[in-house]
Amino acid sequence: MDLTDEIFLAFAFITLYFVVLFMLLHYRNRSEMFASPEAKKLPSVTIIIPAYNEEENIAATIQKVKGFDYPSDLLDIIVMDDGSKDGTAEAARKEGVTVLTKENAGKAAAVNYGICLAKGEIVGVVDADSYPDAGGLLFMVPYFEDEKVAAVTSSVLVKDARNYLERLQEMEYLLIAWGRKLLDYLGSVYVTPGPLSLYRKTALLKVGGFDEKILTEDIEVAWRLHRAGYKVRMALNARVYTKAPRSFRKWWDQRLRWDVGGLQTVNKHKEALFRRSYGMFGLFIVPFFSVSILLSLVGLALFAYLFTTRLADYSVYSYYAWKAGINPLDYYSLSFIPNVFTVLGVLGFGLSLIYLVTGLRAMGKEIRPQTAVDMFVYLVPYLFLFPILLIHSFWRLAVYGKQKW
Repeated sequence: MDLTDEIFLAFAFITLYFVVLFMLLHYRNRSEMFASPEAKKLPSVTIIIPAYNEEENIAATIQKVKGFDYPSDLLDIIVMDDGSKDGTAEAARKEGVTVLTKENAGKAAAVNYGICLAKGEIVGVVDADSYPDAGGLLFMVPYFEDEKVAAVTSSVLVKDARNYLERLQEMEYLLIAWGRKLLDYLGSVYVTPGPLSLYRKTALLKVGGFDEKILTEDIEVAWRLHRAGYKVRMALNARVYTKAPRSFRKWWDQRLRWDVGGLQTVNKHKEALFRRSYGMFGLFIVPFFSVSILLSLVGLALFAYLFTTRLADYSVYSYYAWKAGINPLDYYSLSFIPNVFTVLGVLGFGLSLIYLVTGLRAMGKEIRPQTAVDMFVYLVPYLFLFPILLIHSFWRLAVYGKQKW
């Protein structure tokens, strides 16, 4: 067995381990995934909506936030206009909410400014192009009955998927929400996405708010809360719909920002890797996130190596066959010889397909013939883009260094 075989086996077993782990978590907890605890007393909540050039979206977002099923005397809204160059501030003021304008410095800086002015015990963040369901707050705030809970996030789903790229993202977001709830059972929710997440204000202030130098401030703040000994929870029944990128270029730019921010976060917290003193943060969250990056890169490298070596071998064979006056196609046939590698490959693909079907059904997605086609596209060409994105992210960090919103 050479080094390539060893790498392939390690890649296959680690991938299968995580797939099986998530499936076991699902079947163990499937009856209670959409349940929420009951609140004895409702806390005051301040929703911060950071906005930059969101004139087209801000009014609809504010109306959705104002439509929360929550006592009006316990809910206030602050729109943080981050130096917009359009009519964002004017459009927001027409909705009768507090609007504060500051010099453009990025989303994290805008949210931090709003936190300092927030009156609520709980601070929520809602992106300016996101639209939460009315019952979201009532599903989320009961988790704060546990004083160790510092943040609660929701199911982020795609709004109005129209083209094929948006449909693939719709599937992806459903699976992400389901997987994040499974991580909740391990105490390992590692991100509090911007479309709708709630935070205990005292905990946020204790850890210093959002890091304004990290592109994925919603990942980094969750890591810092875990590191400080707090819990981060997930309310699967709280749904928020957000606009997904409609073009491939915008999708690539968004995912590039996510990857760069993720790498920045790993680098900032790398000393916690496998450190028992940090609990699940050091023993699972940082390793899980880091291994996911590594597996993605190793998977691409293995594919590239196997493809190029097979192509090179056949090219050499064809060259000498033609020189000898032999048509190589007459002596070349596809054959399938089962071995441990093909078995692991087929098993991995099969389990991945079962994982997709289970997750989509758990989230209420109806499986139709077109859905089956979408799942194949999602598993093969769509997911194949992610390791390429990672390489681009490493290159961007190496060439440009610090990144900004």
